[in-house]
Amino acid sequence: MAIASSRGVLTSLLQTLDRSGPLVILPHDNPDPDALASAVALKHIVTTLLEKEAHIALGGIVGRAENRAMLTYLNISLVPVGEVCFGGDTQIALVDTQPRRSNNSLPDDIVPTVVIDHHPAYALYPDVPFLDLRDQYGATSTILTEYLRDLKLDIESKLATALFYGIAAETQDLGREATAADIEASHFLYPYTNKRRLAKIENARVPREYFRVFGEAIERATLYDRVVVSMLGEVQYPDMMAEVADFLLRLDRVEWAAAIGGYGSSLYCSVRTTERDVNAGDLLRSILGSRSAGGHDMIAGGRIDVGDDPEERDRAAVRVRDRLLAALAVDPTQGQPLVAPL
Repeated sequence: MAIASSRGVLTSLLQTLDRSGPLVILPHDNPDPDALASAVALKHIVTTLLEKEAHIALGGIVGRAENRAMLTYLNISLVPVGEVCFGGDTQIALVDTQPRRSNNSLPDDIVPTVVIDHHPAYALYPDVPFLDLRDQYGATSTILTEYLRDLKLDIESKLATALFYGIAAETQDLGREATAADIEASHFLYPYTNKRRLAKIENARVPREYFRVFGEAIERATLYDRVVVSMLGEVQYPDMMAEVADFLLRLDRVEWAAAIGGYGSSLYCSVRTTERDVNAGDLLRSILGSRSAGGHDMIAGGRIDVGDDPEERDRAAVRVRDRLLAALAVDPTQGQPLVAPL
């Protein structure tokens, strides 16, 4: 289901939210730049036009260096989701995620007031008062940029920088699943961005430990013909899987890249592809389960609960890897290390 961005639709959004009680804006857990920027933009709309109290809730952690730099240089404040009261007169807005998905911390029995997302609809949501799902867009930040433009709101430089970086990170600088809408939104935002802060975010400093972990990820990568998979073991933050999968897809003649690793009691898997005939999101949902994964044609991610036993986590990782290779009709016995041991 999609809602065209128009004055009537935005009037509906504002009327839906114009009631007593605070608004909690909840992006997906371990939010990426697109989710963070979308949440910030919605908060700006609500606080500016409705003069309504609004907070952005954080489920999981912000681990990736660029994402932490985004919080620092753009002054984005987050409230731990454990401090949020979902009852009473509190309204909930989900951005870059949907109800009853394993990637967000909204209890299953809570119906959000607003859902805005660029992923495909994973279910029907007849009880959600305002629903805007646009799977033809490359980023949720594009949807929120259109809202701001249609409302003719002034876009402060930090907000513009957040949205611009959200689109750029989600579409790999408009090179992955970007549409005309994403390109137009990016071009509109660029003059308003703070170029110095943007550079600090894009080139965020990382600790020495980062290189050790990334080096181990490469050492643990195995090449199976046109597929490369890295079995990361336990990681410091869930976004590491996405970073590694993105990096491995640069390998010459590889069409699929995956990174699998554990954080806490969950096993995470990120998949990237250059192949156009197979939908990465559909593929990963078939492996992890319909509620546990999501994505688009070329990018997908998911997580499953595996408990706290490291051995069970490793066994689950092998099962996920083997199911992925089977789904791609690749022989798991024909793998070879990506890099030769020293």
